[in-house]
Amino acid sequence: MTDSETRESQSKGPDGLRAVDRTATILLTLSRYPQGLSLADLARETGITMTTAHRILATLRKSNLARETPSGLQALGVGALILSSAFLDGLDIRAEARPHLTALRDELNETCHLGVLASTQIVYIDKIDSLQRVRMFSSVGGTGPALTTAIGRSILAHSSREVLDATVTAVGQEGGTSLDADGLRAELDKVLALGYSTDLEQNEPGICCVGAPVFDHTGRVIAGMSLSTPTSRFDRSALSELGAKVRAKADAISQAMGHRDS
Repeated sequence: MTDSETRESQSKGPDGLRAVDRTATILLTLSRYPQGLSLADLARETGITMTTAHRILATLRKSNLARETPSGLQALGVGALILSSAFLDGLDIRAEARPHLTALRDELNETCHLGVLASTQIVYIDKIDSLQRVRMFSSVGGTGPALTTAIGRSILAHSSREVLDATVTAVGQEGGTSLDADGLRAELDKVLALGYSTDLEQNEPGICCVGAPVFDHTGRVIAGMSLSTPTSRFDRSALSELGAKVRAKADAISQAMGHRDS
């Protein structure tokens, strides 16, 4: 057996897998402390001995995945930034969201949408249709009012005051609403408290929707998803349960986009 074959065999054994697991644990722990932490604190956080942690850090420093700060703390290195940039460059929100939209449609057999905010409108960028004969009519590339759709409300609830003010102003100029920003914020505060948004025929008679926000790796809201159903099939007594299911799928999409709960 050659030296390279011996090293490969060892890396696949229990000790090799344990080393990989410990290395991943150290990197993930360092990611929670951007300013760094001492070797002793790192060992305490990870449950890895200081000797082993020191050895792993030495290896990580060779690849610039870890570094020692001027004050002697252990922190992520520039190599971690290169890896994260490659990850972010490869993300496609539609591709990441589709399995979750499909799973929710399969579970509830109702139409699911993914949308983004565009001024006073939301634009549907993906859709998984219900398999039932009576369902919501919509299309990818279609739009809907941001203030009255579940997707729009879920996004605006997590947007800055500047975005909200601009949306209300623009809608007012279009003659679409007399609601002021303070009144709308009060409505959106309810969305924040519930964790999901609703459109109970406010946007389209005969259609009820429940929505939730999608976030990126910085915590910025970048999209919203919703489940839409004819009012005849909508059970208002199960609204909180439905809202929790939609929010869970939206959270899964956020995690796929690099978001991590604080």
